[in-house]
Amino acid sequence: MIGLFGLFHGARDAPADLAPLARRVPSRYALDAPAGRGAALARVAHMLDRANSRATDHRFTCVVTGELFDSAPYRGLGAESSFAALIVALAHDRQLDRLSEANAQFSAALYDHQRHALTLITDRLCTHPLHLWRGGGELVFASQIHTLIGDSRVSRALDPAALAQLFTMQRTFGSTTPFRDIVALPAGALVSFDGKTVEEKRYWEMRWRPAGLSKRETAAALATALRNALARQSSGRVGMLLSGGLDSRTLLAAAPAPMPSFTTASYDNPEMAIARETASRLGAAHHPIIFDPASILEFHDEAVRDSGGMYPASTPFAAMMPVVSAGCDITLSGHGLDYTLRGYYTPARFLDVGGSHTRLPTLRALPAHPSGADVLANLRQGPPRATVEHIIAPEWRTAWWEGQARTLDRVLEPWLHSDEPRNAWDALILHAVSKHYAFCGMMAVRAATDLRLPAFDNEVFEIYLGMKPAWRVGARVMQRAAQLINPEIARLPNANTGFRADLPGWLEVAGLLGRGLMRRLGLAMRPALPSEAHSAGSWQNFSALYRNDPAHRARLLEVRGRLDSLSFGVLRIDALAACIDEHLTGAANHPKLLRQLITHDAWVRLFEPRAA
Repeated sequence: MIGLFGLFHGARDAPADLAPLARRVPSRYALDAPAGRGAALARVAHMLDRANSRATDHRFTCVVTGELFDSAPYRGLGAESSFAALIVALAHDRQLDRLSEANAQFSAALYDHQRHALTLITDRLCTHPLHLWRGGGELVFASQIHTLIGDSRVSRALDPAALAQLFTMQRTFGSTTPFRDIVALPAGALVSFDGKTVEEKRYWEMRWRPAGLSKRETAAALATALRNALARQSSGRVGMLLSGGLDSRTLLAAAPAPMPSFTTASYDNPEMAIARETASRLGAAHHPIIFDPASILEFHDEAVRDSGGMYPASTPFAAMMPVVSAGCDITLSGHGLDYTLRGYYTPARFLDVGGSHTRLPTLRALPAHPSGADVLANLRQGPPRATVEHIIAPEWRTAWWEGQARTLDRVLEPWLHSDEPRNAWDALILHAVSKHYAFCGMMAVRAATDLRLPAFDNEVFEIYLGMKPAWRVGARVMQRAAQLINPEIARLPNANTGFRADLPGWLEVAGLLGRGLMRRLGLAMRPALPSEAHSAGSWQNFSALYRNDPAHRARLLEVRGRLDSLSFGVLRIDALAACIDEHLTGAANHPKLLRQLITHDAWVRLFEPRAA
């Protein structure tokens, strides 16, 4: 719920009362929301530091959420005193485009008293989202959509295109939000409004440029960059979200000093053991967070409120954060390292053997001129296409697919038509990081503590932008960097596979196939679990949880009883009911669909949309 909100009136002297928006801020947050005339700007934080987050002089007022990690490029401009003061200084010099140099994760609002104009600013990758509504010479904005709709002028008409995106991709993309008249701002943007016209300018655009280094040189540069990023981001009462994978352990090893680490699981499983061993070898305090899988339902609605319904609710992250926030004020996460430096979404080849679907560390061939439809077909993270087809109302079937393809053509155009269109697959995630379905967990983290993401440190990210797609999909650069940082930590097992985390990709594939064969022959067994609802990884088995846990079953049956208020004429009520019945009886598995559906149900209850 932390972030910014505010409003702008076309009339310079009109009272600007933030009370309706402020009333939607939970009392546990610190709030700075002074009234104004013509415009008013507010900030919500865990601990309010007005000296750093607000700056004002005879012409400008600026509020900022987030952090500037390096003030060196701005010596003499007041960056040492506060990030907000720096933005004011840049505005005076008409140099806001110099924010492209900012090693920062933030969003900001800047009011020009002289011109009576408001400028909204997002960082280079939109790690801190901003949303706005505009009408009749007025504008309302907020980081959180739940705050934004506290203004009675803001339309709550549902956007059917968003519904299609959410049930297909479990996220929205571009400027789309679940509400037709609420717009998500793009990354690297300066969006200005004077009561008549909106002017959008990009001060930074994402471009991949081969750096001309060898793999070994790139790995060495990356190891240095990760150490530098951790030096910049390790100040304060900070803790690390530590999984059993390579990413977070590498960050913990790169930190200038040990810091507390936190690992969650549904029981003391292999992932917990790997994380505990990692922390022990690095001399870092380790805090296990184990909770019963069924208990996550109590966190569901709050997680939906924090995420604005932009992706499925991350109840496991929401459940672990009360423990984390008691131990630290700032949380570091390895989020983003997998889909940047390790090419998780770069189009790879897959091998299907005996029903197993194994990702290979090599690139897949693409059409000569790939389109948004190709990305949609290859990178869909939602339910199986046959299931999605089944739940679409017949009159919406064509618009459902064609609309998403057109939107992706528009959003991904700079990269689809570049020399290396494979980068468009990564750009789907990176064009606005906070809209990625996996960012749902980060929203839960940010709701409880301040969040820092070393993957998007400028120095680290520039190395990623200089890597060839083939290097990213092979993941060896990241593995070698981890070896340079701490070889002992790099060779510990990977929780997802059980093999050494620094094992070359092709050897890991061979190991996975061999182990799969041994399991089929009965010569090897999967890890024993306390129940079907538990998982050997960080989270739970949602399929079994929905089917067997009484509370989750009851919630799904409640949802089944109100499907007519959830379909908005876009979804087939009978098909959704059938999917719920099939899952609960064990006739079929629909965990992704049901996770999206109970998130959608909570969003409708909490946000009260109306049909367009």
